[in-house]
Amino acid sequence: MQDFTYILSLTSPTFLLIGLGFLVVRLGYLSRDAIRTFGWFVINIGLPAAMFKALSSRSFQDILHFDYLLIFGLGSLLSFLTLFGIARLRCKSLTECAMFGLGGSLSNSLMIGFPIIMQLFGEAALVPFALTLIVENFFILPLALALADTGQQSSDGFFRSLGAALPQLLKNPVVMSIGVGLASALTGLQPPEFVDRAIDILAMTVGGLALFTIGGMLVGLRPAGMVTDISVIVLGKLVLHPLCIVLMILLMPPMPALFQSVALVLACMPMFSIYAVFGLRYNMGSCVLRCCCRQPCWHFSALI
Repeated sequence: MQDFTYILSLTSPTFLLIGLGFLVVRLGYLSRDAIRTFGWFVINIGLPAAMFKALSSRSFQDILHFDYLLIFGLGSLLSFLTLFGIARLRCKSLTECAMFGLGGSLSNSLMIGFPIIMQLFGEAALVPFALTLIVENFFILPLALALADTGQQSSDGFFRSLGAALPQLLKNPVVMSIGVGLASALTGLQPPEFVDRAIDILAMTVGGLALFTIGGMLVGLRPAGMVTDISVIVLGKLVLHPLCIVLMILLMPPMPALFQSVALVLACMPMFSIYAVFGLRYNMGSCVLRCCCRQPCWHFSALI
């Protein structure tokens, strides 16, 4: 009973804030356009500030855990290849196979995973969270985009498509903040005190506002159609991806318990919120929009 009460005390604030966001929009106090603005602020301003603060305040040796990068990277790759192979067996095109793999291996770490791990583990979770974003943004996402582009443009090779995808990813504010934070940890250079205090204030806004935004974006969304494709992708993301991470944790040398917990929680998150945007880019919007229908989705133009 005590364990249940403890779990409830950890998780109830998360659902309370999501429910509050849903009610505020459902009752008409805020519009969905306003909620999208909140989402833009979280991803482009608040979260980059939190990431920079978490990384720059630690030593470089405390941040760069190659064991975590290897475990989460290999687990995500295994999930990607499995979904890719299933789609190939169902006679999907190379582009469609890449989108299947992407949906089953890339989590909604930013908008759902981040506030949940903050509730569960506090600021200590930001280091493995940053490493997760490195795997997702510099490995899984470029791999999927390169395969998808190769499938659409047979004249371009895989590595040429991969090279074209990486510069666009570097424009992502979260990716930029990780790079600047790592550089600060490596060199020991810190921003002036007044800038650092402003970053602190921005970082403190992220968790609650992200959960509130998720609730608001749930208003009016409806799932429909394409049950088979959706089921494969959703099961791949919510079941296969966590199992692949568990397998890698068991096979690889042990890493800190906190890192294992963060890896599993993030792997259990649904597919990332701009999955539908990539689907529309490759003319697969009818499928992936429905896969994402139960979570927020807004345009992240730096990634396209």
